[in-house]
Amino acid sequence: MAEQEGAKPGKSSAADLLAAWRAAERDTTTAEESASVASLTAAAANEAAMAATETAEAVRRSIEAAERAEEAAERTSEAAELAAKAATRESASAGDAAERAREAAKAARDAFHDAQERGFPKDG
Repeated sequence: MAEQEGAKPGKSSAADLLAAWRAAERDTTTAEESASVASLTAAAANEAAMAATETAEAVRRSIEAAERAEEAAERTSEAAELAAKAATRESASAGDAAERAREAAKAARDAFHDAQERGFPKDG
């Protein structure tokens, strides 16, 4: 081929010119296919980059959601503790009220029985 490359136009045989033409067409086809593959590779790389960006955003949002859930759990725990303390106070208060009511009922029962034994005296 080195001899042909140095040859002047019009000095080559028809077979040489045809072979050069066919080789040039093969080179063109190969280059076009390479360009097409490179274009597809670039498109795939762009898609991968977009997917990575979306994944990073999803991870960021997941972390944010987990942090919010943790904060909500902490608030719920605090509210449950307050409710438990209030329930304990209410229970103690209700126990005291029940004891006073039992004492009042016993006093009323005793007063009734005393009055009954005395024939229900009338005052005044």
